[in-house]
Amino acid sequence: MKMISYWSRIACTVCCCATLFFLHSCNKFLDKKAESALVIPNSLPALQALLDNNNIMNIYMGSGLVEVGADDFYISGASYNALSELEKQAYTWRPYAYLTVAERNMNYSNIYRVVFNANTVLEQLKKIDGGSSEIYNSIKGSALFFRAYAFYQLAQVYCEAYKSGDAEYNKLNLGVPIRLTPDFEERSVRSSLEDTYVQIEKDLMEAVQLLPDRSETAMRPSKLASLAMLARLCLTMGAYDKALLYTDRALNINDILMDYKDRNFQSATSFEILNPETIFLSYNATVFAIDPSIANVDTILYRSYEDDDLRKALFFNLKSDGTVAFKGSYIGFYNSVFFNGIATDELYLIKAECLARQGRLDMAKAALKSLLDKRYRNGFIFPGGIQLQDEVLRYILNERRKELLFRGLRWTDIRRLNYDKRFKKDLRRNLLLDGEWKAYELPANDKRYAFQIPDDVIQLSGIQQNPL
Repeated sequence: MKMISYWSRIACTVCCCATLFFLHSCNKFLDKKAESALVIPNSLPALQALLDNNNIMNIYMGSGLVEVGADDFYISGASYNALSELEKQAYTWRPYAYLTVAERNMNYSNIYRVVFNANTVLEQLKKIDGGSSEIYNSIKGSALFFRAYAFYQLAQVYCEAYKSGDAEYNKLNLGVPIRLTPDFEERSVRSSLEDTYVQIEKDLMEAVQLLPDRSETAMRPSKLASLAMLARLCLTMGAYDKALLYTDRALNINDILMDYKDRNFQSATSFEILNPETIFLSYNATVFAIDPSIANVDTILYRSYEDDDLRKALFFNLKSDGTVAFKGSYIGFYNSVFFNGIATDELYLIKAECLARQGRLDMAKAALKSLLDKRYRNGFIFPGGIQLQDEVLRYILNERRKELLFRGLRWTDIRRLNYDKRFKKDLRRNLLLDGEWKAYELPANDKRYAFQIPDDVIQLSGIQQNPL
């Protein structure tokens, strides 16, 4: 797929220099001294070019491990045997820290490369005059958004789930290394879980004040994207009142939904890149375990879609052996990566969930209907037999899973819902290996919901590994 570019040839050269500067140093994981001879961007166009480097700032923005560990698909024993050791361990929830260089880059270093670029921009902006200009503010806000977005992605992989209402737990548990400068001499230290989420929220709130309502393209941050990301963050933290507030502010800027009746049902890929619902475009590192050729959508999940539900045709492809592949990605192509950006449909589901949790059930049902009317052939009617708060909430959560599958969100949802006895879930998988069935289990709230940090990162930086 050809990516969209926004910078001139000169600015691109500057951007590449900065990227090479990072690549030269990233093996020391932010502990090696930068070489002063390399060019650092020092003008607004050059800084914008650094943020417009789609190959770093939008692609591979997130680890695929969160999707491998989730429960929306299964694979055969033969497919399992063909995976890398890392993906085998992730699929069966066995701790594994010995990643190859390529695996470490895709699941850790690439995300910190986004942090480095954002910090470089923020540092250089301090040296540029005219700091009140619209362009200056947009660049600063974009850098803050990217940094927050990257920290959030890392926290879903390498930290335990945030526990709402338990300040002691969040302060005692490990967060991610919070890098706020591009200085490689600054030693990496893991923050607390609380400090990690505080920093993410702080960056996003500042970005809201600086960015325009909408950007030229969903590959750039905007106020809309920052508000939507705040809504996702607060939902993850169990701060439902705040999540609803940010959701409503985002929907006031853009509430567009695609009508799935207008989609091409014959296309191998149901949705184009940068489709009308896309608020911010990003996607994960390549993960072969979720490639549609080998990943089979969970049978019970697939059967939960009614025949009148257009998602059943647009999201899935029946394979010759009777299993089901997922084809409904919002990145516009059909392979081993998934969309983990932000889209309007997620906002409607956040709104519906938060309203249900507040007991405002009629409004929650209305929010869900607004979304599903665009998904059903003849419109959606909320089932009349579902009236109690717990029932309505459960129904909305099930629809959230059905709408947002293969977006890197299910892992986070499982983790946060495991703190609620009504929705906690033990994950189980069975594999036929060498003629013998083997069972694997991941109990709710197990320490393995935080993946092991790559071993060479631990050795080079000295940061603390996740406990088992």
